[in-house]
Amino acid sequence: MFRKMRNKILLLNMVMVSAVVIAAFAVILATTYTRMQNDNREKLLNGSIAHLSFSTSSGLTIRGNTQRAEPIPDGVQVSGIATRISPDTGLSFSLFVDSQARLTDVNSMVDLQDETYELAAAQAIAFDGSAGMTTLEGRKWQFSIAPVKVFLRDTNTSNASFEIDEDSELRHIRFLDVTDSYKMIQSLALMLSGLTVVLLAAFFFISRYFANRAILPMEEAWESQTRFIADASHELKTPLSVINANCGVLYGNKNESVESQLKWVDSIMRAACRMTDLVSSLLSLASMEDVQLSMQNVPFNFSAEAVDVVSELEASAFEKGLVIQKEIEENIEIESDREQVRKILCILLDNAVKYTERGERITVSLLQEKRSIICSVRNSGAGIPPEDIPHLFDRFYRRDPSRSSDNGGYGLGLAIAQAIAKQLGATLVADSVLSKYTEFQLVFYKQTK
Repeated sequence: MFRKMRNKILLLNMVMVSAVVIAAFAVILATTYTRMQNDNREKLLNGSIAHLSFSTSSGLTIRGNTQRAEPIPDGVQVSGIATRISPDTGLSFSLFVDSQARLTDVNSMVDLQDETYELAAAQAIAFDGSAGMTTLEGRKWQFSIAPVKVFLRDTNTSNASFEIDEDSELRHIRFLDVTDSYKMIQSLALMLSGLTVVLLAAFFFISRYFANRAILPMEEAWESQTRFIADASHELKTPLSVINANCGVLYGNKNESVESQLKWVDSIMRAACRMTDLVSSLLSLASMEDVQLSMQNVPFNFSAEAVDVVSELEASAFEKGLVIQKEIEENIEIESDREQVRKILCILLDNAVKYTERGERITVSLLQEKRSIICSVRNSGAGIPPEDIPHLFDRFYRRDPSRSSDNGGYGLGLAIAQAIAKQLGATLVADSVLSKYTEFQLVFYKQTK
């Protein structure tokens, strides 16, 4: 279940991140490509001025100041000006072709054969449009086609200006080498693709790590809840079995007097009391873990309360042959909930009495440090294995499985004590050394003003 949940989280993260990364890189690539196209187009359109000289062909007309179209006789030598690609734009050349698609002039920055120029002109003229792309000798060339516009000066008409008609077949074709630009775009596309794979792979492992960490608390909570239900069911099973068994005996002896059946009734009462204690403990623990309890914080003498709790349990310790040693500093004042603090101390001391072997010693100490007040309950003896210490505050946990609820409690005491300590803003920790001691420390931190 949790593996499927982790995979769903991982898949959702990967889909969202993949979409963002791919979209971002696509925008970068599209923006770069558009900018390159605009730069190349600008280089083609913005040229330098050059002087031309060529012979007119049939169909070429001029427009004078009167805007009247007049034909120019065939073969007349004319001169004028036109724009060509500037030398600083890169590898380029420009061709001028007449109405018969014949080259009339070549302005080239590259060393190409005449056949190549003729092929370039033929490919450009065959192209349906004013701009396009072609390949010459393994390189990409972007070209633009425009009618030649040259201003002619007619000496016979008082230096009047004429313009070659745009409807004529005289054309100016500009070629720009864009091979490196497209290679740059291809390299950028490959780099972004590789970077996308690397980023997604890195994010996959990072996302998987954090997904596992995110699922872990839920998995632990689920396991704890499952274990709690199983343990609670086990604890309730024993008294219920006792009650059912004794009720069966009573039903089997209906004709007997109540007085003669008192031992079965007493057994039922004891089992019912154990169930009541267990349910009460469970309700108390649930209320402290799930609800922020209203604590009655008042100043009180912690030293006096600790001495009082020890006095209450000295009789139980004496019956078991234990000695309780007090190392309590006098007149230590704290501000907290008196009853809840006493409850923690009672749980810790009662736990020490239950799990300390006859003849061992229990030490209760209370001391005040600069920034904290520490109350500890230590009992000598076998100690607790290190692997069991993290589970001491788990519900229904008993470090000695052989103990039952009759002689070892339900395993809820320390869990309740830990929950109360958290509500009080205190810290309850455990420490143990095998064959030496087990110690629980309740620490209250002083508030700095």
